[in-house]
Amino acid sequence: MSLWLSYGGDVVANPKTMESKIQSVATPSKKKSEPIHIQKTNSKISPNLVSKNRKVKLDSSKLSIQKTNYKNHKGNWKPMELTWEESSGAVAPEFRYAKKFHLFTDVKKIFLSRKVIKNGKLVLEETKEIPDKLYQKWMNELFKIGIQQLSFEEIPESQITGISYNFVNFRYSSTKSKFYYTLEEINQPEWEQKKAIIESIERMKP
Repeated sequence: MSLWLSYGGDVVANPKTMESKIQSVATPSKKKSEPIHIQKTNSKISPNLVSKNRKVKLDSSKLSIQKTNYKNHKGNWKPMELTWEESSGAVAPEFRYAKKFHLFTDVKKIFLSRKVIKNGKLVLEETKEIPDKLYQKWMNELFKIGIQQLSFEEIPESQITGISYNFVNFRYSSTKSKFYYTLEEINQPEWEQKKAIIESIERMKP
C-alpha cells in the first residue's frame, strides 16, 4: 500500500511503499479495504519498535559479557594489577600497623600477595595462587562498585607531617585508576564508593 505524509504543505512519499502502490493499482479490490491499510501500517511500525528494543537488550548483554570475560582471544588472562597500601602513620612503634595487598595476573595464573603488620610486628607475609572463579568474583565486585570509573590521581602536593597518604592503584588492560586517602577522610560520606573498594580488597583471601 502507499503511505503519503504531509509536512507544512510538502508531500513526502515513503519509497518503501512504491512497490505495494503498483500492486494496489493492478488490483483495485484490495485498495477498497481501508481496515487492511490501517492494519498494515500498524504492523509496519511495531516490528521496528520491537527491533529497536531488541537491539538495546543485545547491546546490554554484550556489555555484561565483556565485563566478566577477563581473558583475551588466546585464552590468556588480560593484564591486571591491583595494589592497596595503608599504614597508621607516625605513631608509637607498638601501635603501628601496615597493610599491603597486591593482586596481579600472569599469562595463565593469578596471584595475591599480602603483607600485614600489627602492633609493630609482622603477622602475615605470603604470595599465593588464586583460583579462576575466585578471581572473577573479586573482579565482578570491583567493577560493580565502579573502580574502573575513577580517575588516575597524582599524590597530593601538600602533605601533612605524620599523616599517611594511603592509596589504591588499579590497572586492567588499558584502564587505569588511582586514588589517595587519609585515615581521617575515608569515613566521610562522600568517600563511600572508595571505602567500599578498600573493604572489598581487604576481604580478599586465598
